[in-house]
Amino acid sequence: MRFNNIDICSEYDHDLTEKIREESSPVIDMYLRLLKYYENAHCKKLNISCNEKAARPYISSRRNGYIRLHMPFCPGRFSSLPSSEKSLFYLELINSSILYLGVKWDWNLPYFDGIRRSILASNFKNQWMHGKPSPSPDRHKQAHLRIVQTIDETGIFLIITQNKRVTKKIPVTTSEPFFWVYRQYLGQIRWIDSGSLEIASKEGEIFFEACGL
Repeated sequence: MRFNNIDICSEYDHDLTEKIREESSPVIDMYLRLLKYYENAHCKKLNISCNEKAARPYISSRRNGYIRLHMPFCPGRFSSLPSSEKSLFYLELINSSILYLGVKWDWNLPYFDGIRRSILASNFKNQWMHGKPSPSPDRHKQAHLRIVQTIDETGIFLIITQNKRVTKKIPVTTSEPFFWVYRQYLGQIRWIDSGSLEIASKEGEIFFEACGL
């Protein structure tokens, strides 16, 4: 089965769960984009339960590859962390959880440590190209969307290339860093002619136009 999903929650506090899920979402997004998926015999989704009553990690459920892993958690210490350190807390929580499972199930732990080190080296800045480049009508240019995600925001840029060289980088929009917010802008690039184009949202609504390309 393919491990490609992570959720973090509080075991006892619904309001804290909402806060944790919102704050951890960008970190999980970065982690999973680097992971893509990991073939294994045990897990396809890791549900990490922050459990203030747990003295050590333990698995309470593993139905159909949906693993519920309880991790020791101190709400008081967590709530006092500055926002700049919470992202590191979530990354280390994911890493500790993977380490626990990986030792039990003989996972390739250096591979996962490489993901952790990549995120730290980028200072929690994640960049990728959305979809495939869209060629202009005359085939001389290509356009694609570049996503630049940090803990605080996600920037979306229109990149124009010609002969594999970037000729223009145009800011399209800035949104909150959460996938469920910025995904609406990851729609379709439509060339009008060789010098102009428009970008449609997921719902097909035109939200950006560019000319003189």
